[in-house]
Amino acid sequence: MAVHDMPRVQGRVPPSPHFAYADGVLCADGVSLARIAERFDTPCYVYSGAAVDAAYASIDAALAGAPHFIAYAMKANSNLALLARLERAGAGVDIVSGGELARALKAGFPAQRIAFSGVGKRDDEIRSALEAGVRALHAESEPEIDAIERIARDLGKPAALCLRVNPEVDANTHPYIATGLRSSKFGVALDVARRMLPRLLNSPHLKLEGIACHIGSMVGSPEPLAAAVEICARFARECQQAGAPIDTLDAGGGWPISYGDESSTHAENARFGSAIIDAAKRGAGEHGWTVMVEPGRSLVGDAGVLLTRVLYVKEQSGKRFAIVDGAMTELIRPALYRAYHAVAPVKEPLAGEPLEPVDVVGPVCESADFLALDRSLPPLARGDLLAIRGAGAYASVMGSRYNSRPLAAEVLVEGGDARLARRREPIDALWREELME
Repeated sequence: MAVHDMPRVQGRVPPSPHFAYADGVLCADGVSLARIAERFDTPCYVYSGAAVDAAYASIDAALAGAPHFIAYAMKANSNLALLARLERAGAGVDIVSGGELARALKAGFPAQRIAFSGVGKRDDEIRSALEAGVRALHAESEPEIDAIERIARDLGKPAALCLRVNPEVDANTHPYIATGLRSSKFGVALDVARRMLPRLLNSPHLKLEGIACHIGSMVGSPEPLAAAVEICARFARECQQAGAPIDTLDAGGGWPISYGDESSTHAENARFGSAIIDAAKRGAGEHGWTVMVEPGRSLVGDAGVLLTRVLYVKEQSGKRFAIVDGAMTELIRPALYRAYHAVAPVKEPLAGEPLEPVDVVGPVCESADFLALDRSLPPLARGDLLAIRGAGAYASVMGSRYNSRPLAAEVLVEGGDARLARRREPIDALWREELME
């Protein structure tokens, strides 16, 4: 049974050393979320800097058995404060647009620590990446290679390529985030890659330095990832033996986090790391290449919560609704995937306090505007605060201004204090770029 077909497990809040109760109040690394709400208003995102540091250290240690390069998939969260933090830790960055290239450079990432992925790069984005001198362009189709070759020729400098292939391994994840199958828009099939190899080797404008794969997000076990890496390592060895200067084997991302609805715990980072390294050796022997990974969610997902306040509690047709000021505009994953995010009251529930089933919904005019359905929570009242866990990834970056709602503030907790990492958008920003005449 695929992961996305499994029955939901209701009501569990994953433990976290960074979000815990102290003196009856939920805190972020010891800083009261109630105080943060008073200071910065709601809805807002709250990030634990220490949680990001710990996640990076864990993945780094998991790959210690081989030369490796951790390229943070910044699509998960592109806040400059988090990017700069990861850059200082030694991470690289995996980008998928010209805007992300600009953000990465702004955050201080050296160009040689930037890998440009993505299935639909514009010509101007390719040109900007080559001019900046990024580590590699991750190519995903023959027409894209045509464009890269032409632009590299015009610039008079060879383009470093990492070719993304589809190893035809099922990640057993939600179909929207499965990316390694032939039916996916991403990458190229291995037979197509083999057919293109002579062209890549003979072009004076292209330099095939790596082979990449990415089978999907939220991969629950390391076995599918290991199978994909072994297939790609074998192909990388073929390319090297044919004359390609292979330097990198990119295993992609997909390392999971716990959202609270899992029927079993995920494998530890150490198991994912050793599975990748062992699979690369099985596929290519003592290859000497750099093993690259592209974690996003696993670096920042657990580091964030969406802090939201109850506006009204409403009972209708036997159901109870907690209408909050956060919405699908701040966290679209429940509406988009029916994704589960654990909900924790900021005021610590009393021992033995009765729990009530409640739908936590937002004010946006869509029936899909919910953050949590049928959750067992203590009785809620106007003004109560809730923390929606797992909101460090694919939350703020997927935010929208639908219903003319300004983008929410982002707050970083570090060193026992909280500071703004992004100001709340002012109302007039909603129409600042619009023209009436």
